[in-house]
Amino acid sequence: MPVAKISGAILFFLLWAFIPGAPAQTLKAGYTSKTLFYIPFFAAQKRGLYSAEGLQVELVNIGRSDVQLQALAVGELHFANFNPDGVILFNEKGGNLKVIAGVDNGAPYILVGGKAYKKIEDLRGAKLGVSSLRGGGTSILLDFLKSKGLNYPRDFAMVVISGGTAARLSALESGAIAAAVLGIPYSDIALDQGFNHLGDTMEVIPSYQFNAINVNPAWAEKNRPTVVKFLKAHIRSLRWIHEHPDQAADFFTKEMGVKPPYARRGVDYFTKKKIFPVDGSVTLEGLKVNLQVQARDGVLKEPLPPPEKYVDLSYVRQAQKELGL
Repeated sequence: MPVAKISGAILFFLLWAFIPGAPAQTLKAGYTSKTLFYIPFFAAQKRGLYSAEGLQVELVNIGRSDVQLQALAVGELHFANFNPDGVILFNEKGGNLKVIAGVDNGAPYILVGGKAYKKIEDLRGAKLGVSSLRGGGTSILLDFLKSKGLNYPRDFAMVVISGGTAARLSALESGAIAAAVLGIPYSDIALDQGFNHLGDTMEVIPSYQFNAINVNPAWAEKNRPTVVKFLKAHIRSLRWIHEHPDQAADFFTKEMGVKPPYARRGVDYFTKKKIFPVDGSVTLEGLKVNLQVQARDGVLKEPLPPPEKYVDLSYVRQAQKELGL
């Protein structure tokens, strides 16, 4: 056999035997708290939906949405999962981030008061627990209380508590705060412990884009196939939760330690009320309300821009198409 052919055969063998297959692409996705709001990401990770797309996704717990936003802006995160209010304010100051898919297309919050606070009027002069001083649940809280005659900072103070609903529940239990908005089913847990129901924010704000998947377009446009794969796994996770609520509730209990009655109650609420968008869509009507709430809080001025200014739906539409939706 000629030397050239021997060399070629050896080279082929070396390439076949020692070069591994392409490794899964590693991505970082931020989240605010290990609660029901973010369970689609944990289900996608633990049930192998990301790996099925050739992705290895690290879920990074960043307890404050403003810190998560900065991490996204500087490239420390590939995906950030927080309220679009932060994107709106960031872009209005000259930044460029985009909302690309829905996570929680509603804000199922109950205002829960400590045992000594039995009505909203009792909150005058009190400290209320919030995740941040602006945006998200805080904007909802301020809007709700304003509709009841209480205005910030005249009538009450706010204390920032990192870690989402579960952390605010702990602060309420310890007596560090007088009240807080708690997501379902954590509000149910608090009420069963003897804390007081002061109001349901969805009575005032029924439509709202509460949490969304956000990206930095500078990275996303260069990695479109990867973004679409991530969203395909996200949509599959949402569909699994909707189609198998009993399994999703069991997963909620095992992953986050919420007792079965509350876990099932929370999953049922989020699916039946379509808080979890079954196809990963963004609610543009809800995002209009985000803008209106920001205007009422004095952050934005009229005329308000259209919600499409802050959204790029091309990624989720491509993911839906590839999934045959």
